[in-house]
Amino acid sequence: MSITTTATTTSNDAPRLLRTLCNHWRHKFEITRDDEGGHAFIPFQGEENGADFFVEDDTLRIVLTQPTADDSERYQQVIENHLQRFARDETLAFDWQPG
Repeated sequence: MSITTTATTTSNDAPRLLRTLCNHWRHKFEITRDDEGGHAFIPFQGEENGADFFVEDDTLRIVLTQPTADDSERYQQVIENHLQRFARDETLAFDWQPG
């Protein structure tokens, strides 16, 4: 049974953050993106265990599904660290919740 957690973070440029993240990881994962740039799926551990990213106005909503709590915590940190690095002059806040 997988564990799903969700976080939303506000950004001055959520679409750019998602685009940068996808470009950064495209050599490592088979990323699925919609044409409008509002959604991307990154399969960290296969099609069942990855993260969906949704641009919603000035926010980026992340839905992470992983097989274990340890994997979930690990990938939450990986996602946060990468997005914060790409955020330039802003500080992003993440509040991970079950579901």
